[in-house]
Amino acid sequence: MQQTFLKKLMPLLLVLFIDSMGMGLFFPVLSSLIIDPSLHFLAGEYTIEKRQFIYGVIISVYMFSWFFGAAILGDVSDFIGRKKSLLICLGGAVLGYIAAGVSIAIHSIALMVVGRLIAGFTAGSQAIAQAAIVDISDAGNKSRNMSWMVLTLSLGFLMGPILGGILSSPQLVSWFNYTIPMYFAAFISLVNIVLLSYLFNETFIPTKKFVLNWFRALEVFISAFRHRRVRNLSIVLLFMQVGWGAYFSFIITFMVSLFHFTALQSGLFLSLVALGFSTGSGIVAPLCLKWMSLRQSVIINFMIASVMILIMVITQSLTIALVVGFIVGANIAVLYGNLLTLFSNQVSPEEQGWVMGMTGSVGALCFAVTSLLGSVVSFLGLSAPLIIGAISLFIGGIILWRIEIKEETSNII
Repeated sequence: MQQTFLKKLMPLLLVLFIDSMGMGLFFPVLSSLIIDPSLHFLAGEYTIEKRQFIYGVIISVYMFSWFFGAAILGDVSDFIGRKKSLLICLGGAVLGYIAAGVSIAIHSIALMVVGRLIAGFTAGSQAIAQAAIVDISDAGNKSRNMSWMVLTLSLGFLMGPILGGILSSPQLVSWFNYTIPMYFAAFISLVNIVLLSYLFNETFIPTKKFVLNWFRALEVFISAFRHRRVRNLSIVLLFMQVGWGAYFSFIITFMVSLFHFTALQSGLFLSLVALGFSTGSGIVAPLCLKWMSLRQSVIINFMIASVMILIMVITQSLTIALVVGFIVGANIAVLYGNLLTLFSNQVSPEEQGWVMGMTGSVGALCFAVTSLLGSVVSFLGLSAPLIIGAISLFIGGIILWRIEIKEETSNII
């Protein structure tokens, strides 16, 4: 029985691993290309404020596209099945990364944006894989499987930034450059398509007829705050994603500007954050569930992450920034995995695809808006987006402490 379960779970974890590795690989490359004038991706006369703004816009384009795509493809998976939907997502990733690689080679911001649009719209593989994991889970192992999911995402993200930094460093290998990480990400996405085709068996039998709705993302986003059982949790998720989005989007520009990080150093720093993710989901999360409820573990990690970011901003110490990166990574892993479990517990089995797509949609929109507004707020000071992120995490924890939710698995039919 256990071997059969692992056989079903492992292909999904592999999808999440390769997908998060490709995403993590992109950020140290982008931050160096945009922020460092010596790389000549942007014209030399661009000021640091303009560079930070462009950096935020490119990230927000990806996330806005993810916002629309995650909801649509999450719904699609309930109509055509998880496997076909995942293959569509991975095909888009291949095209998106190839476009990004070519854009770097020809110094084209426009093509970079197009590549980010394609990759973002088809980035719904995480939500679909999450829904498939829920399909094969029961009340006894759902929390554990969610922790495995977050652990897998964090392990992929741990490797991605390191590879991005290494593959873009001609000092290590003469023919390495900033296009190589993009082509490598396209290659591993293609490998993922092949592996998924042969290793994954469908976990969901569709029973509905599919009707394409391009405004589904807005409907799903609004439904999150109309659905009686997930409304309050959706507000918590909103503040969580604003806080995490502000930290993740602008911590690298903070490190590059303050400590003059290279692409490789940025990649290693993001890998340290990802190592915190791995530790949080693999070690801290199970311990939290032994000692406290789902709600309590999320609240405590909200508060710790908020305080740690503020300490980093106040001290502006490299050592403290490194320690905080690890701790915040662990905090976010614990609270995000347990928050997803709380969402899943509010709805029926038939709504799992919707609720996972919805959480991805809300998260992507918050991340997109935060990246865009954060690039504007950066004109007020390098630390401004990070302070906003810390405040948002604190508010999220307070809201979760005050609301009423169902912590056990839902028995709704």
